[in-house]
Amino acid sequence: MSIDDFKGLMDEFDPASLLPELDTIIDKLPLLVRVAVLIGPVMLLVMGLLYFFASPKEANYHFGYRCYYGMGSVEAWQFTQSLAGIVWGALGLILGIAMFLISRGFAQLETMDLLWRAVYCLAGEAGAVVAGCIGVNTVVAVRYNSKGYLRRKKRHT
Repeated sequence: MSIDDFKGLMDEFDPASLLPELDTIIDKLPLLVRVAVLIGPVMLLVMGLLYFFASPKEANYHFGYRCYYGMGSVEAWQFTQSLAGIVWGALGLILGIAMFLISRGFAQLETMDLLWRAVYCLAGEAGAVVAGCIGVNTVVAVRYNSKGYLRRKKRHT
C-alpha cells in the first residue's frame, strides 16, 4: 500500500461516524445519571455487609476498615469492623432509599438541571461517607488506645 492509497482511505474516513448520535445519548442521560447516583449507596451497603459478616479475624493491610486505633489488637480490630459494617450498611440503605426517591424525577428535568441535581446528590453522598469515616474513627479512638487496649475511665475519689 502506497502513501497515496493511504491518503485516499483517510479522506473517505469520517471519525464522527464512530460516535453515536447525540440525541440517543441525551435520551439515555437520565438513566445513566440515575445509575451513577445509585452506585455509591449500593457499594456502601455491600461494603458494610462485608465488613460486618466477612471481615478478617485479625488486622491486615489488604481488607477491612483500617484506622490507627483499630489495628492495635484483635479486639479493637473486630470492634472496628463491626462498627464500620453497621455504619456503612446503614448509610448505604438510607442513601439508597433517598437517592432512589430523588432520582425518580430525573427524566422530567432539563439536561443541565439534571446534571446539577446529580452533582448535588453525589456531593451529599461524599459528605455522608466522610461523616461516617470521622464517626467510626472517633468512636474507636475514644474506646481504644494506640496499643489496642480499652481505655480506662478515671475514677473520681
